[in-house]
Amino acid sequence: MQLNFHGQVMSFTINKLRQQPAWIALIIFIALCSWVASGMLKTQNEDDSVKRKNIKIPLVKVTVENVSADEVTREINLYGRTEPDRIATLRSEVKGLVKEVHVQEGERVSRGQKIISLEKSDFVSRLQSAKATLKQREIELQGAQALKEQGYQSKTALAQATANLEMAQADTVSLELAIFKSQIIAPFDGIINQRFVEVGDFLKEGDNIAILVDLDPLVIAANVTEINVQALKMHQHASGRVVSGDTLQGKIRYISSISELGTNTFKIEVEVPNPDYAHMAGMSTELALPLETTWAIRISPAVMALDEQGNLGVKTVVDNHVKFVPIDIVKSDSQGVWLSGMGKQADIITLGHGFVRDGDKVDVVRVDESKNTTSNLSINGISSQGKQ
Repeated sequence: MQLNFHGQVMSFTINKLRQQPAWIALIIFIALCSWVASGMLKTQNEDDSVKRKNIKIPLVKVTVENVSADEVTREINLYGRTEPDRIATLRSEVKGLVKEVHVQEGERVSRGQKIISLEKSDFVSRLQSAKATLKQREIELQGAQALKEQGYQSKTALAQATANLEMAQADTVSLELAIFKSQIIAPFDGIINQRFVEVGDFLKEGDNIAILVDLDPLVIAANVTEINVQALKMHQHASGRVVSGDTLQGKIRYISSISELGTNTFKIEVEVPNPDYAHMAGMSTELALPLETTWAIRISPAVMALDEQGNLGVKTVVDNHVKFVPIDIVKSDSQGVWLSGMGKQADIITLGHGFVRDGDKVDVVRVDESKNTTSNLSINGISSQGKQ
């Protein structure tokens, strides 16, 4: 139709050109050819558009599995380190020669048990002399009091006798204390972790003797983020697993009220009974702190995907259309990860999720619904191919 119209216009124009000067006729002829060509191109484009509309694009085929949620306890997972409940560096309070060593490194001791003994013969002889002086000062004071009562002694002489007696008493007490301190004893039950002296060593006041550690209870120290610390409570149950695979059960005994500079994390301590000293301090520990219970679905990490904004989620199917569902990781175990945010049931794409995006219509192939509701969904890797 358009071609006939263009042809008629062309014939009419050519007749007119014969009546015009040559240069004007040339310009009009070129313009006319451009107009006719544009009309033919538009007609061709419209024909191509109609053909494309008639072509059906096949739907992407995806495999879908229906999974159901279970009640799962949300956990905070931390990495910590076991520490002694108490640690003390035993030091000499008096100077003297080491006469006896009663314990060895690694030996378990009880409160009040002897650790080392210093030579005390010098203290004993000095104490005997001090006691004799004390007795003499008591007699002198008695005499001064009697003379004072008879008027033969001044107040000054009586005061001097009293002062001499008090000095003698102080010397006696000091030497008795030195003799007591010549035996270094354990201040609490524990293990001699290190010993720094041997028989024959001469110690000055303040010299190190041994390091005593208390491992019952054992303490697991860790740091919690400022977001998670709000959910923790004193005496809350906690469990830990050391590198050997042993599981430790305990309770939170300390939550710091001030965050650490540079990390903005809060220190916590979990107290674990360790009566047999079976577990040592300084062990790396995975700490799990249970929080609230929620509905979650367990899947393989391979099924998770990222949307165009980088949000982590899962691609599901609703009415044969892909729906990207953002999720929250509740916890992980050896069989997969537990995710919340999908309700109590969802149709999850397990195969082909890397080739579809949110809103796409798909051809659904369902997995046998008799499979485990918390199945091992393990197809493909985490997808971020820009089709979410």
